[in-house]
Amino acid sequence: MNLKYKLGILTVGALALGSCANHDLIADNTQLGQAVPTCYYELGTNQCKAGESFTFLGKYYVEPGKTPDRSEIWYLIERQDVAAVSAKLGGSTLNYTSTVTLNDTMRAYQPVAVFPHSAAEFNGHEYLVNGSVNVSRTLAPVMWSDAAEWNQRLFDSYYPEGFADNFKKTVIGYLTDESSAPSYYNALRAVYLNYNFTNEQFKAVGLPEIDTTKDDGGTSEKSDLWFSTTEAKDDAIVGYYYITYDTTDPEKPKTIYHEVGKDYTPTEGQVIYPVYKAAEWVFCRYDDNSGSIVSSVRPEWLPKFKTLIENIPFQDWIYDSANRCFKVDFSRKYVLRVRYKVYDTDGNEGVAADTRDVTIS
Repeated sequence: MNLKYKLGILTVGALALGSCANHDLIADNTQLGQAVPTCYYELGTNQCKAGESFTFLGKYYVEPGKTPDRSEIWYLIERQDVAAVSAKLGGSTLNYTSTVTLNDTMRAYQPVAVFPHSAAEFNGHEYLVNGSVNVSRTLAPVMWSDAAEWNQRLFDSYYPEGFADNFKKTVIGYLTDESSAPSYYNALRAVYLNYNFTNEQFKAVGLPEIDTTKDDGGTSEKSDLWFSTTEAKDDAIVGYYYITYDTTDPEKPKTIYHEVGKDYTPTEGQVIYPVYKAAEWVFCRYDDNSGSIVSSVRPEWLPKFKTLIENIPFQDWIYDSANRCFKVDFSRKYVLRVRYKVYDTDGNEGVAADTRDVTIS
């Protein structure tokens, strides 16, 4: 049999300066520990329902001359949270989901079940204990998904502090930062059309007022106001533009668009492209790279739209109007990290080498 031993503390005494005596310091100061029980175990399952029990088979033996006293199941409780929300207000072109995973030890290792040695059977080689361990009902998994109604209390309980603010900051950044806004042009337009902004909010940023008393809440009027040319027709050209580059940062050269009138005459070798009729805040132009008409919000208007959409509450960003629910997706589960220990009548403790997990369902 392979026995595990508790090692005594190795103490080395200080040598007096000038001493001529020779000592075997290790032999003089080492104290051998007591042999401890050897144990290992198997679990009947790695899944268990809250309020029920999981089974195990414990196996152990002790050094001749030692007497087993008891075996114990210990476990710590780990909580695993996955919290996510998805932006829906900007439509499919935004398609942003924020997810955070949190693992936390809810309770440190504690003994949860004790089995006296008298409950064990000897098979000629080792002692066997068949036992079961109860699991609290309070460890049942938690789910909160696609909520039909907003519940601020649940959100605050499940999601980490600052999550909503960080989500809004990221989404608003995508829509209004000069570097990313062109890619989210359609998403920003969808927010403008679909959200019930007030005329006071429009006036504050310099956008035209609309008639909100219409059956559609003014959506069609907002759509008429936010327009851009889609077909390259000469009568839709309102001017031209040419491009230069700011190479202050050679690794990130910046494209500069220079708009000029319809009567502009390009210099020798200069290439100009059409600018088309569009809303005041839209830069609608022919793009030579794509070979088509593209639209983007003019840079000077982006801060105004940022001010506008910062007024939108967090929960309105994640409301899925098509399915009439808030796109939250929270799950919580508990995992027990199980250990097996055996003690002899002298108080020596043997611990199984393996830690095994039981997921609570």
